[in-house]
Amino acid sequence: MKIPARELSGALTERVPPLIIIAGPEEFLRREAVETVRKHLGERSQELDRRSIKSPSDADLVALIDDLRTPSLFAGAQAIVVDPAEKWLALDPDLWLHAIQSPWAAGHLVLVSDGLDGRTKLAKMLAKQALWVQVERPFHRPPPWKPKARPWENDLNQWIVARARGVGLRIDPSIAHLLQGRIGPRLADLASAIDRFETVLAGDSSRTITAERVAEHTPDGEESGLFEVVDALFLGDRADALRQLRELLRRGSVDAKGSRTTDPTALLLQCLGVALSRARQLRTWHEFRAGGASEEETAAEIGVGRPFIPRLLQQAAATPPPALERTIDRLIRADCDLKSGAGPTAEELFERIAVGR
Repeated sequence: MKIPARELSGALTERVPPLIIIAGPEEFLRREAVETVRKHLGERSQELDRRSIKSPSDADLVALIDDLRTPSLFAGAQAIVVDPAEKWLALDPDLWLHAIQSPWAAGHLVLVSDGLDGRTKLAKMLAKQALWVQVERPFHRPPPWKPKARPWENDLNQWIVARARGVGLRIDPSIAHLLQGRIGPRLADLASAIDRFETVLAGDSSRTITAERVAEHTPDGEESGLFEVVDALFLGDRADALRQLRELLRRGSVDAKGSRTTDPTALLLQCLGVALSRARQLRTWHEFRAGGASEEETAAEIGVGRPFIPRLLQQAAATPPPALERTIDRLIRADCDLKSGAGPTAEELFERIAVGR
């Protein structure tokens, strides 16, 4: 049975199953899911046997399964966490299948992975026999099929609101958006910020995180990402594009792994890559639509899903073909100037792109 991470605690209320899979790209949620399992094990919570062998052998797998089936003389049933689990699962598939079909009576095995291929025979068996906890990274923008949604109507803001509620704090969705804008999208950083607010508001009867509190206890300035910059550029909002570019240069950009890049040249190269890719999509959009293709046919040609069509429609309307070609020309010239190593700095090239020069 597959469940989202937020439902794990409820799923463990009556019993902890013998086999649990915790899989997905968000490391912070994987760690929290393991901790949730530990707490529900009760008296055995201190007995988690963590096995982190990166290159396990068949003998290691045999020992693992034997340990699960053989209660310890003093500690009782084993509770083992295997992290990462990918190479373990690649060992002796027949032994795995036999073990899953004849599970251990009292032991508990938690397999942790940043992603498992659900198409394999073993993965399909695991999905049927184990409790599979999927830990997806909450997206920090509104879904693409809701282009008119307010900025704070996104999964990450919902996570922030729920996280604060879990420690007895209140935060409005718009303030949650401000918080993640100033700190960035990494869950570990946001969780630490909420923990700090729990301390700050210990003597405050309202227990409310306000905009003033956020401004006082977080870094100055708003986070600006490459995709937000590109969206503003192709929506024709020069003022917003310029503002976001300046913030991008000042604070840098956080990638999917949580690393922050602040070098202007590296940021410009990344931005140019994203912007030129978007420009090619919009050029194809205009060409196919002019030729009578439907929105769905055009989106398929571009290689984007139906949910992204509303965003493309907005940007295509704001950037008709003549304006699009001028934008592409600016992007190509900026790329050439940057790689030539002569002339304008990266900062100057950024501003030229934003203001349309």
